[in-house]
Amino acid sequence: SPSPPDGRARVCLLCTCGLPGAGKSTLARRIAARAVAAGDVARADIVSFDEVERDVRLETARARGTTRDTAPGFDAQAWRDSRKLALARVDALLASDDDADASDGPRGRRLVIADDNFYYASMRYQAHQLARRARAAHVQLYVNVPVELARARNERRAANEIVPRVAFDRMANAFEPPDPSKRTFEHPTVRTDDDASNARVNVRSDDDDVDHDDARAAWRLAWDAWGAPPRLPITKEEREALRASGRDANARCAAHALDVRSRRALGDAMRRAFSAGGPGRRADASVALNAARKEMLDAVRER
Repeated sequence: SPSPPDGRARVCLLCTCGLPGAGKSTLARRIAARAVAAGDVARADIVSFDEVERDVRLETARARGTTRDTAPGFDAQAWRDSRKLALARVDALLASDDDADASDGPRGRRLVIADDNFYYASMRYQAHQLARRARAAHVQLYVNVPVELARARNERRAANEIVPRVAFDRMANAFEPPDPSKRTFEHPTVRTDDDASNARVNVRSDDDDVDHDDARAAWRLAWDAWGAPPRLPITKEEREALRASGRDANARCAAHALDVRSRRALGDAMRRAFSAGGPGRRADASVALNAARKEMLDAVRER
């Protein structure tokens, strides 16, 4: 889809990132509501990876003849299946279109929020690839809170929403914070912090009490970061053209260097010929050496 006149992509994928209990889901819901209420977007959709996983586990339980998920702890297969399904839903939302014209401004814009931990950089790169392929903008929202606070919040959740302590600790230990300075695909990343002394947006310390002002401020950061789609990787043909251009440039440099060196060598040879023989011999030597030099340069340029 074409971009609106302000240069923003028509669609933006906003990915939350942070530990369980950081307040990502509450903030995502408030941001979605704020974006629509402010008139910045026509529609905001949220794909909750946790909800998708709960649905997958419930479907698995039903297939086993029970009416609820009774499997204790972490289910690796359910996690893999649910991630695949959640990413497919994000992809479908990014690809969906309507009759709105990009020139209509907000009426032509859509926000898709991927609500997940995205604790590995490789997970975030998957989301980046989806946005790039759909020609959507990609913004990361890093919800940063102290580990102990996130753990305490997680343990206050409803029983079916608690991330097991072992899984929480594994995530906390393996967590790779977004770092646009090291991974260019993570630009832009906006960040919220629980520390009220921090100049960035302050997320309240209770997951259920994310303040509307906090959500409004977080949305303004994300809105300001919403730009053009990520640049597409160069094609195989473009890469080969760049290589060919580089080879040509190198060949021209090599030919020029050889031209300079051969002129210098020819001058040295002619000075020796001048001291060793008469005018006739010098003339013959000059013609022969110049012809050999020209033949050598032509051969190099034709390679």
